[in-house]
Amino acid sequence: MCSEADAFVAASLSGFSPTARLAFMVVGPMVDLKLIALQAGTFGRAFAIRFSAVTWVVAVTSSALVGWWLL
Repeated sequence: MCSEADAFVAASLSGFSPTARLAFMVVGPMVDLKLIALQAGTFGRAFAIRFSAVTWVVAVTSSALVGWWLL
């Protein structure tokens, strides 16, 4: 999905908590297949796998903390 459409899709997910919708909007643009493929081609497959895993963990953790604190 295009990162420009994330907010509209997240707005339609009314059955989920605001924290889950925030995580959806944060993780989507940071960990997508196109970016992983670009990183794998440039830096190697091992780097892309490690980097995307760390990025996912940091994005979900920070979304959970911000959601708990502000939402």
